[in-house]
Amino acid sequence: MAAGGTRGRRLRYMRLLFPYLARWRSANRSRYHQLLINLCRLGHEVYVLKAPPMALDDISSRDVVSDGESSVLEPERLHLSELHAPALLRGFWNARIPKTKIVKKGLLSLSSLGQIARFVDSESIDVLLLYNLPQVLLLDRVECRRHFDLADDLAAMMGGEHRLMDRLGAGAAARAVTRRMIERADSVTVASSVLAQSANRDVMLLPNGADPADLDRANGDLWRAQGRGPTVGFVGAFEYWVDFDLVLRVARLMPRTTFLLVGGGRNWARVKERIEREHIGNVHLTGALPYETAMDYVAGMDVCLLPFTRDAVSDGSCPLKLFEYAALRRPVVSTRTREVERIGRGWVAFADAAAEMKDAIESFLVDAAAARQAGEAGRALVEQKYNWPRLAEEFAAFLTTPSTPPRPRPTTG
Repeated sequence: MAAGGTRGRRLRYMRLLFPYLARWRSANRSRYHQLLINLCRLGHEVYVLKAPPMALDDISSRDVVSDGESSVLEPERLHLSELHAPALLRGFWNARIPKTKIVKKGLLSLSSLGQIARFVDSESIDVLLLYNLPQVLLLDRVECRRHFDLADDLAAMMGGEHRLMDRLGAGAAARAVTRRMIERADSVTVASSVLAQSANRDVMLLPNGADPADLDRANGDLWRAQGRGPTVGFVGAFEYWVDFDLVLRVARLMPRTTFLLVGGGRNWARVKERIEREHIGNVHLTGALPYETAMDYVAGMDVCLLPFTRDAVSDGSCPLKLFEYAALRRPVVSTRTREVERIGRGWVAFADAAAEMKDAIESFLVDAAAARQAGEAGRALVEQKYNWPRLAEEFAAFLTTPSTPPRPRPTTG
C-alpha cells in the first residue's frame, strides 16, 4: 500500500487522517480542533472525515458555524470531507430517538471502515489518528502509523451514558477494547496522568491547553455592558459529568450574583426547566454558541466554574476549559477531581459542597488582589506549558519519529 513504509522512517512533514465522529463546525472546539489546526500551521497536511448530520442533543452533533464564516477553524492544509453515510442508516441517524448516541456513532464507525482504509491508500496517509472505541477495527485494516489518543476514560463514559448498557456488560467490553487499542496501536497519547497510570505500555502524556494569542482577542465588554453585576460563569457541554444541581444550589445561595452558563447539550433542557420551575432568576443560559462568541462571554466573567461530578470520568479528564479560563486570567473554582487538583494546585480554589463553593466564589469577588493573583498564575502556566502551539510541536515530533513495537511497562510488587 502507498503509505506502508512510513512507520519505520523519520518524517519531516506528515499527512494525517482523522475520522471524527462529530461535526467539525459545532459549538464543541475539541482538543482535536486545537491540535490539528496547529499541526497545519506547522506545515503538516491534515485530512478530517467529519460525521454527517445526526439527530442528537449532543453539543457536537450540529454545526453552529456555516461554510466560510470562520477562517480560524479551517486553516490552509486542513482538508474536510464527510464520513460514509449509507442511505439505509441516514434515516436512523436523523430520527430523534432518546439514548441512541452510542449506537449511532458506533454504526457510523462501522459503516465507514472501508472508506477510511481506501482513503489511507489513495492519499498516501502517514498517520491515522484514532480516538474512539469502534475504531478498534481499523487497527488491522490500514498500512500506516496507527496512533491512538486516549483523551478520556472511555469505559467509564460508556457506563455513564446508559445504565442498562452498563448492566449488560458494556463497561467491561469498553475496558477490553480500550486495552486492545492501547496494545495494538503503533503509538499512544493520553490526556491526563490518571489515564497514563492505567496504560500498560509507554505512552506520551499530551494534556489539553489553550492558545493565549487566540484568546487575547476575546472581549467581555458586550456582556459587562448589560450591567448585571458580579458574574460567575461556566462554559462547556451540558452533559452528565457536569454537576448542574450543585451550580443551581450555589446560585440560590447568591441571589445578587449572576450565573452565566454558556453552552448546550443533552442536559440543557433539564437545567432550563428547573431554573424556570424554581424561579432562579439570577441564572442566564445562552445555549450553544460559536467558540469565539463563547470566549467573549468568558472574558466578561468574574469567576469561572469547573463543577464536575465526583467519578472516574471526571477524575480522568484534563478539561479544556481549565486552560481557557486560565489563559483569560479568570480565577477558577472547581470541584475536587484528580487531574484538576494536580494541575491547579496553588491557583485554583476547590469546593465540593454548595456552601463551600459559595465561600470560594465570594473570596474572589471581594478580594480583587487574590482574584488577579490567581488569574495571573493560571495565565503563566498556560504560557509556559499548557499552550497549543507548544503541545502541537511536541505531538508532531512524537508522530514523525519512527514508532517502536509496543513495550509493556514492568509490573511491580
